[in-house]
Amino acid sequence: MHGSKMCIDKDTYTHLITLIMKFLEEENFKESLQALEQESKIFFNVHRFGEIVMNGEWEKAEKYLSAFTKLDDSNHSKKMFFELRKHKYCEALCRHERTEADSIFRKDLKVFSVSQNRIDCELAELLALKDLRENEQLSGYTNATSSRAKLIDSLKLLVKENRILQDKLIFPCVNNSALSSLIKLICPSFEKETKEELIYLIHQFLNEEEFKETLHKLEQETRVFFDINYFREYITSGEWDNAEKYLSAFTNMNDNTYSAKMFSQIQRQKYLEAVDRQQKLPSDFAERAHLFDDFKVLVERNPMLQDKLKFPSMDKSRLLSLIKQIMDWWVPYCINVMPNANNETISLKDFPTVSNLRYASSILTDKPNQEGRPLDASSGDDSNDSSCFNDNNQSRESTSLPDADSAVCAKSLEKSVNLKLQLINEPSECRTLLLPDNSFGGRVVRLIYSHSGDFLVALTQTATHKLWKWQSNKQSLEEENVNMEPQLYQPSSKLVMTNDIAADPKDSISCFALRGSHLFSASGGKISIFSLETFQTLATFANPPPIATYFILLPQDLFAFGFDDSSILVHCPCTKKTKAKLKGHQNRITCLAYSLSLNVLVSSGADAQLCVWDAVGWKKLCSKFLHSFQTGLVPETTIVNHIQFHPDQIHLLSIHEGQIDVYEAPTLNHTSQLVPDKMDLPITYATYSCDGKCIYVSCKSGHVKVFDTSTLELRCQINLTAYAQPGTISLELYPLVIAAHPLEPNRIALGLTNGRVHVIEPLESEVEWGKLPFTDSREFSTTFGSTALE
Repeated sequence: MHGSKMCIDKDTYTHLITLIMKFLEEENFKESLQALEQESKIFFNVHRFGEIVMNGEWEKAEKYLSAFTKLDDSNHSKKMFFELRKHKYCEALCRHERTEADSIFRKDLKVFSVSQNRIDCELAELLALKDLRENEQLSGYTNATSSRAKLIDSLKLLVKENRILQDKLIFPCVNNSALSSLIKLICPSFEKETKEELIYLIHQFLNEEEFKETLHKLEQETRVFFDINYFREYITSGEWDNAEKYLSAFTNMNDNTYSAKMFSQIQRQKYLEAVDRQQKLPSDFAERAHLFDDFKVLVERNPMLQDKLKFPSMDKSRLLSLIKQIMDWWVPYCINVMPNANNETISLKDFPTVSNLRYASSILTDKPNQEGRPLDASSGDDSNDSSCFNDNNQSRESTSLPDADSAVCAKSLEKSVNLKLQLINEPSECRTLLLPDNSFGGRVVRLIYSHSGDFLVALTQTATHKLWKWQSNKQSLEEENVNMEPQLYQPSSKLVMTNDIAADPKDSISCFALRGSHLFSASGGKISIFSLETFQTLATFANPPPIATYFILLPQDLFAFGFDDSSILVHCPCTKKTKAKLKGHQNRITCLAYSLSLNVLVSSGADAQLCVWDAVGWKKLCSKFLHSFQTGLVPETTIVNHIQFHPDQIHLLSIHEGQIDVYEAPTLNHTSQLVPDKMDLPITYATYSCDGKCIYVSCKSGHVKVFDTSTLELRCQINLTAYAQPGTISLELYPLVIAAHPLEPNRIALGLTNGRVHVIEPLESEVEWGKLPFTDSREFSTTFGSTALE
């Protein structure tokens, strides 16, 4: 069969594929299983196909369907492809992404223009469509979840009516651990060996049968073998995203210096080649080949990969050979035996065995298996049941698709993760410090630590600033914790740093940035430059309109300014020259973030949009609109409040009042999304810890939540009662901003609505937030929805 060197019958081959599928399912190797379904074409998993559709993964759904049938195979197949593409087109329109919708129509839907009359009529209707709500039939697409569920119902009918798929919809009833049970029967020594041996056998089979995608998915999910040649293909062909994904299955950037260098080099090369494509420069294949030589050295020296580079030697087609021996015994002995008939047992006294799992080192022996013990077919012991396939009208049907109601329910349940959390309610359960303050200047709307963490600056809603300083000698900084109270600094001049205020209070958008001992700040009026030593106003500039809404320092003495007219200005204060004026948003700029390693600027706006700008030629590289994983729609409130780069300079955190998203720059690949419980909405702020290992999220409920960055699991929840002063707690008291300490990853400062600033960190007995020294009453169960993209 296929690329195999052995001549075996179709039934044996199909049985082995089915056994492997069952093994992959039991081990939760989902991507390998899906790839094997596609490449073997033996079983069309309608339920899996429905899940892909429900998630709105249209390319993935079409790829899965294309593995079994082509568009022109039958009318039913053609209708399935049309429905998928039509739905993708309508959802793009619903998100107001007209350019994408037009592209889908031209590339994906026009192929149906010479199709059946019914499809042709629907195509003409789609072409004329401007507003989904104008069409009664298509208005249901505004709710992605329910419309996808209805699509699944129609696809289910088309699948069952499709003659090409009808014989691929039933998966045989296979006993648990069937493959490993058979291997144990033919090779008793397997019980003493590891599961890795079986994975190696499957790996060899997949390689010989040329199931390439399944093979490499299995490598990533099992992590027992790193295929350096496969990795080289990605490097030399410039498939940097795939190279990074493959490498990520075995190691991550924080594991060691070798891994960090590999990931950094991949990101750097990906960015450089993106710039080359913008400038229409040819790819340098010689440079990629030379680059792989560097990667190979790093791989061979990497302790995370060293023991995964050699594949064990074994006879060719070893797994096929073992299964064939089993089937050769099974057919003549058991073809007419009905299991459980008259409560008879199946004798294994002549069952063939081998002494070595990898090699046929000697002739097969016909000695009794496990001291000649008979197998009782009525025992119900699946682990030793040789009747792995039960075709006596006991097959289970795995073709059911969820209906509209169950699909919505499943989606909701999928988003809920039940976790054990550390709940902090009392001040005694963490270390807290209320910073000294003899003035009440309104809500704290901006908060920032200095680069060394020796001072903290707050900007209030009334346009005034406060500065707290800790002792600056080295020893005290090393010993500093929240118990060391800072001083509210006041220069001898008694000056107060106060911004120019906007004429209209609704225009009072606050922003500031530190540059050494100088503070750049604005509150809806002109931008002021203050001396942090004397509080003197050194200069003012940028008189409105437009109003400065955010600014950030860039390399080479450049500043990037965002304005309420949706423009971005790149300016050099030293030369007083404007380098670029960037236009790409439809509403005011809300935040700017810069990646030094990628040399890109990212902007966010009140138009629910993120834009990436090349910091060399100041061209827009890409843009993306915020959307909900649950509905597929842009949120009703379109303001992206804040964005921030992870310390790896690749991942970008985006904060919206209803959700938190993580993207990968410079492509804005959407990797994950956090959606809080309704009782916590809205989210007021979020930030990475200085080491990037956790995300701090503040909510209007007063809760501060600590999430693990890599898994998005909720590690800890700090309630208002743990840090706020007794007697001040109310519905109107909550943190508006968070400042993460630049050196201490578990220390944060909170700016509250009452104008006070609190610094908090875990107890000395706790290593970090969410890591308890013992289990006590502070643990509780809750749910917090999260979604991660593969």
